[in-house]
Amino acid sequence: MPKSTSSSVCLRSSRSPRLAAVAVALTVMAAAVNAGDVPDRIAAQIRAGIDANTDKSVRVDAIKTTPVKGIYEVISDNEIFYVEETGRYSFIGGSLMDMKLRQDLTAQHQDRRMAIPFDQLPLQHAIKEVHGDGSRVIAVFEDPNCPICRVFTKFVDQLENVTVYRFMLPVISPQSQNLARMAWCSNDRAGVWKAMMNGARPKLPEACNVDGLVEILRAGERWQINNTPTVVLASGKRLVGATPPEQFIEELNKGGKLGARK
Repeated sequence: MPKSTSSSVCLRSSRSPRLAAVAVALTVMAAAVNAGDVPDRIAAQIRAGIDANTDKSVRVDAIKTTPVKGIYEVISDNEIFYVEETGRYSFIGGSLMDMKLRQDLTAQHQDRRMAIPFDQLPLQHAIKEVHGDGSRVIAVFEDPNCPICRVFTKFVDQLENVTVYRFMLPVISPQSQNLARMAWCSNDRAGVWKAMMNGARPKLPEACNVDGLVEILRAGERWQINNTPTVVLASGKRLVGATPPEQFIEELNKGGKLGARK
């Protein structure tokens, strides 16, 4: 059965109160479910639809009604998902799935909604690196106090034929802000930032004009970049967290060229 995926991320220091409200709402919804029997004709239709749309790769152990008309609960290998009567479209892990095309329709819509026009990023304030011919382009928002960032940045260092715009996004803690300010004000901004991302904590002068760093933070607020690492592809698609290498390369090849569209 199709499953939703998640990536490991470092979060901002403050938790959005909306998350708690969503959790409460989901709990109430779950408590309201009162599954019942489904007429044999509809159950047979749903089973046939699931079999046809998944090449019989999803076993159906039971089908129950839900409080929502036309939506049915399916139990498969001790897991639960929801389908409509044709057995093609389902709700799995909070996502609407097209089981025939093996597509997460919710993720596709979210990708479009959360896209960031690459040319609207404050690229002039990024640390620019060119690997090889630099033909593929990405922006990386990272924080030196994010352990996942420190692992992910080593992966980015190994990418070939890519132009990388690294943005200091010190959102994990006040200590991150101090580190970003020190790197920003150093004579070797790129070298010091890379050393910090590798765990070094040098003592450096902090006094300088940090307007560019402030502009990066404002861009993060504008585009709701709340987690690190966050990658923005040339196409505008964002990848949040430590995306698995094979998936990242696939996304980079698809959306890494300037002018590419999702």
